[in-house]
Amino acid sequence: MSEKKCIYPGCDRPAVPPHPLGGPQPSFCDLEEHNALTAHLERQRLAREEVTNHTTEEDE
Repeated sequence: MSEKKCIYPGCDRPAVPPHPLGGPQPSFCDLEEHNALTAHLERQRLAREEVTNHTTEEDE
């Protein structure tokens, strides 16, 4: 089985291992700032950046 990776945009670190007493494996690595909220905000920022870059390229 391959190692689960952090789902934070641009992060290639391994996700935190599952809790020894059971439950699903977390989706994020051990960096405190990599969590569902900050990942959502980063995806929004990247989407806005992509739209801005696309618009700028059309203007040229």
